Amino acid sequence: MNQIRWQWKAADDRTRCCVIALHGLGQDGSRILQKLEHLSARGADIVVPDGPHLHEVRNRAGTREGHSWYIYTGDQPRFRESLIQSESHLLEIVDAVQRESGISAEKTVLLGFSQGGYLAGFVSCRHPHRFGNCVIASARLKYEFLTEEISSGHLPSMLFLHDDQDSLTRPEPVKESVKILHQVKAAAEVIWHSDGHRLGDGSIAAIEQWLEQKNLIE
Repeated sequence: MNQIRWQWKAADDRTRCCVIALHGLGQDGSRILQKLEHLSARGADIVVPDGPHLHEVRNRAGTREGHSWYIYTGDQPRFRESLIQSESHLLEIVDAVQRESGISAEKTVLLGFSQGGYLAGFVSCRHPHRFGNCVIASARLKYEFLTEEISSGHLPSMLFLHDDQDSLTRPEPVKESVKILHQVKAAAEVIWHSDGHRLGDGSIAAIEQWLEQKNLIE
């Protein structure tokens, strides 16, 4: 596993929040930065790490090298261990950003798309003192790995973004994630869109609206 590389785009003016965004399988930080960098004009610092594992992507255009956050083979203990390994590297970045910027945990948002969404939910629930907010896009909360954390009731505010016609991730586990969080009185909601399995215009607009409602952007 390689050390995580990352980029930090500062807010154009006064920093109101920090969004740490985790890309999907086979992508990298630059790709998700393109989707979110306009938020810097509204007071958001954007931090985009690359996943620590290399992942070969093959398509009609040929083969390219992307990144992933964990190795998944179906083995659940190994899956959890892989999440913990990436968590360790990610928290080093979070600590550095919060220390240098002075931004508080309440103003820090951990956002993840697809594979990054699984990691975002896992890490933010295990470390709510570092993240006041979490956005999980096109993924569910891996709640079976978080029994103690969820039962404690001390969790970040969570937003799920999902297309109920997504062929890669079914809507039922997302609904179950929100139900479980509501049972412990956690702040959680889901916004349904029609972008498919991607961060499209509907997803980005929903993220902006949510951040605006929480007074995290201007």
